[in-house]
Amino acid sequence: MHDSSTVLNMRIERRGKVEPLTPRFTKFLVKALGGELLDDIQAPTDRRIDYRCLRGLLAIELKTLEEDATERMSNLTDELEKRDDWPEFYGSWPIGSVLSNLNEPESVKQKTGERIGRAIVNHLKKANKQLAAHVRDFPRNRVVRLVVLLNEDHEIYDPATVAHLMQKELSRRDGDEPRYESIDAVMFLTERHATRVGNDVAFFVGTFAGQPMDDSPWKGEVLDEIGRRWSRWNGARVVPRDAEAVNSFTTIDHVPDQMRRQDLWRLQYRRKPYMQPLSNEQMRDRWDECTVRSLFAFMKDSPAKPPKDAAMRNTEIFTHVLEEIGRRGIPLPQLQAETDRLLAAGVRLNLPSEHQEWLAANVKHLKDRPPVATDKKSA
Repeated sequence: MHDSSTVLNMRIERRGKVEPLTPRFTKFLVKALGGELLDDIQAPTDRRIDYRCLRGLLAIELKTLEEDATERMSNLTDELEKRDDWPEFYGSWPIGSVLSNLNEPESVKQKTGERIGRAIVNHLKKANKQLAAHVRDFPRNRVVRLVVLLNEDHEIYDPATVAHLMQKELSRRDGDEPRYESIDAVMFLTERHATRVGNDVAFFVGTFAGQPMDDSPWKGEVLDEIGRRWSRWNGARVVPRDAEAVNSFTTIDHVPDQMRRQDLWRLQYRRKPYMQPLSNEQMRDRWDECTVRSLFAFMKDSPAKPPKDAAMRNTEIFTHVLEEIGRRGIPLPQLQAETDRLLAAGVRLNLPSEHQEWLAANVKHLKDRPPVATDKKSA
């Protein structure tokens, strides 16, 4: 657990410099598991796996997820945006909100998982060959062949996504043989994702058994011991959870020392999402009210220019509205300006009759326009 992590409602935040996971884990292998770096034993051209631990009982191939898969996901999004059912929206949406608007969400979810998982699959293929060569070059009766995947702080490799990929990938067969016949298990560690256990913050350490484990249940005890030692090494405790608990892990929100004003407003709303109790219809009302205030603030012939601080407050509220609408996945067509709705918003805002008349005459200017100007100044 990072000392700077803070639990806020259902969220977890952190500040400050993030310690890389890979150097800490490699030190753990040497100090806590008696690991030998095989680069020190074999010539680099002959290197097979990374570490031999517990006097040879444990063979570990260490793979670090250093790429964040952003480019691959961006390319996929470009493809998916061509779908007829791709929703129109302002701002950014979580993938779950997008999927809720699609006709075939499961197929898109599968494509998304495959695109995210390409780096992981490539690591597994290489590790399978390396572990096979290690067993051949260092034969012994009992050995646990483990792949360790370390997520170096990328949001996209969340526990639920990785767990789904592992369960699918490790069950694959090529004919009568397991595809990964030389991998007993895969251990995945991430400290960019966490959950709450009482008042504590718990990081994810997941072990996924490969098909070779079916005939060697004793290997599970070795893997459990690794988990216990890793926890002790970090001054923490092991909290066993069932398979469904993987869905309770959330991405830790890293709060920078400086941020744009709108990013600060988004953070403040995530800390206190006061619009969550509202219905979708009430959210549309908040959208309409921001639209009306914006119209009076930014149109040249407005009969009532609000003070600068009031216009800024309206932009802040609209940022909160966008956050909540994005969380729910309310598409833009449901929010497009309609005369009756905007006039009703004017009434809720207690506009005088002459201002309502001006509003009615200018509703046509709002079609296909965002209701509030974007402010990119830093906080």
